Amino acid sequence: MAIAVERWVRQPIRARAVASTATGIAVASCVAVVPLHRWVASQVDIAPLSWSDLVLGAVWPVAGAVVISARPRNAVGWLLLSAGFIGPYLLLGTLAAWSQLARTDPLPLTDLATWISIWGFAPYLFVVPLVLLLFPDGRPASDRWRTVVTVVGVVSGITIATRMFSPVGSDVADDMRNPVGWLPDGSQIVTRVGAFFALLVGSALGVLSLLIRSRRATGVERTQLQWLALGGVVLLAGATASLFGEPGGGWSEAAFAAGLVGPPAAVAVAVVRHRLFDVEFALNRTVVYVVLSGAAVVAYLATVVAIGGLTTASTRGALLVAVAAVVGAAGRSGAQVAVDRWLFGHRRDPYAVVAHVGRDVARGNDPAEALERLVDALREALRLPYAAYIGATTIESGAAVAGWHSTSVVCLGQHLGELRAGRRRPGERLSEQEQAAISEVADRAGTLAYALTLVDDVAQSRARIVAAREEERRRLRADLHDGVGPSLAGTALQMEALAKRLANQDEYELSARADEIRDRLRGTVQDIRAVVHGLRPPILDQVGLGGALRGLVAGLDVPSCSVLLPDDVDQLPASIEVAAYAIAAEAVSNALRHSAASRLQLTLAWDGDQSVQVEITDDGCGLPSRPAAGVGLTGMADRAREVGGRFELLVRPGGGTIVRATLPRSVPA
Repeated sequence: MAIAVERWVRQPIRARAVASTATGIAVASCVAVVPLHRWVASQVDIAPLSWSDLVLGAVWPVAGAVVISARPRNAVGWLLLSAGFIGPYLLLGTLAAWSQLARTDPLPLTDLATWISIWGFAPYLFVVPLVLLLFPDGRPASDRWRTVVTVVGVVSGITIATRMFSPVGSDVADDMRNPVGWLPDGSQIVTRVGAFFALLVGSALGVLSLLIRSRRATGVERTQLQWLALGGVVLLAGATASLFGEPGGGWSEAAFAAGLVGPPAAVAVAVVRHRLFDVEFALNRTVVYVVLSGAAVVAYLATVVAIGGLTTASTRGALLVAVAAVVGAAGRSGAQVAVDRWLFGHRRDPYAVVAHVGRDVARGNDPAEALERLVDALREALRLPYAAYIGATTIESGAAVAGWHSTSVVCLGQHLGELRAGRRRPGERLSEQEQAAISEVADRAGTLAYALTLVDDVAQSRARIVAAREEERRRLRADLHDGVGPSLAGTALQMEALAKRLANQDEYELSARADEIRDRLRGTVQDIRAVVHGLRPPILDQVGLGGALRGLVAGLDVPSCSVLLPDDVDQLPASIEVAAYAIAAEAVSNALRHSAASRLQLTLAWDGDQSVQVEITDDGCGLPSRPAAGVGLTGMADRAREVGGRFELLVRPGGGTIVRATLPRSVPA
């Protein structure tokens, strides 16, 4: 059923026709109920008509129809359209009151109209929280938020269903009882609890969802969220203004009804024409003036309460109003700065941007991390959708956009790269303050980039030295093992034969000296063998790296071990072979001694064309919360770094440990 409905909604013509028809019915109902309500109220006692209900029933579905006409598959438009049921609810409730209370013979279908007047306010329960949870694309922020949407929908459905069959009176007139009130009297508590959860808890969760979206939003989505924020500010301003009027009075009702126009209008513009106006400017000024107005009103009321009853017609009252106005004007600049900081970061204060970036950079442990922090801090400080350093090393933050402002990164007269600041909207030109801030940050990026090049040069030099050392060790081992060692061993055999011949000729003293030289030669051969073994693990030359890695776990029953290797594993340089074997040997030894694992896997795989990855995984007891950096861990990390690689010690999902070393496949030239 759901799939069929979704396929039907995908037809734009059908969707627009339904939206237009439903909107027409909603608006017509709201228009018709105004004179009808006056006429019925002159005959029977019914509840007054709420202007906020009329706005919800007429303006919200219009905004929904606008959204549906542009985005038929966006659930937000259909939610806004559902608010249009308020119009028929008001119209049918008023007709039912007239038919049931003013006439002696009720009209046909009066019970049906009365029943709808019992629960027809239902859109209030789910429209606001679900719009907040699904805005702007009609989908939840994540799978977890999908669960929240489901819960809010289910609770709203249960609440509405309970209200349909509760023995309660209509909101139009309490004398109009539910004609199908089959549930017991205690069922009203379900309606109250459900309404409280849907309206308050659901809306609070919706606001939290929007805040989470805003933190990671960029580009169009960020602009859409700002539009909804502007609509929320308008609603808040209207609700706040309504508090200062007489409850149920014309001013209070009009203020709240005007505020209700904000969210649907903002949603419609955000989804359909989010680039039509400068939402940042409008949101900025609206928030500032709402804050100032609220502060001035609170200050005035607090002073009135403290001094005593004053009226604006009195001299002291007029003076008090003037003082409040002066205080509000004086606080405008401070409020403007605070709102600018909240909405736009430090984009209007270059020195604040530099200070913010500097604080983040200072926490970096090395030039690479510091440069990453610099790029992230620049994007955060200026509220940019994207920032990047492009050079020998590319560091990006945020989602890439179509256009950006580029600034050269220079240090000591060398052009090292460029710093890119993504534009928030196509064709946008960054302000002079923002460009000045980016230039200042680019100077600091140049220092870090230059330091990073030095660190890279040192690392490459170290890797070349290690590679040359290992190649030389391999050559020396071959020379000693295949040349000097056998030669000395042969000389020892000759001395032994000479000693026997001298003994046969009764030259016992010379024979003893020959035996002594033979023993010394054999001792020297043993020393050479020890040196040969210390230069390079012999097993690498005997069976190759693949055989050596398999030999680390050969013959083990517990834990169950497996080894995964590529076919051309023995094509690595000597330094990489030694590092890979040493790291694997230490990791396997640690797992066997400390992990209590039942399974262990050793994997060597090519990581692209430039790297090889050595990984040892076990399902044992895992790592302590703060693993001590012992000789083994430090040695493995040093082995990886000295050949230009990196070492990671990770927690295995489901329990256990992952030891991973990523090493280069070739030596820097």
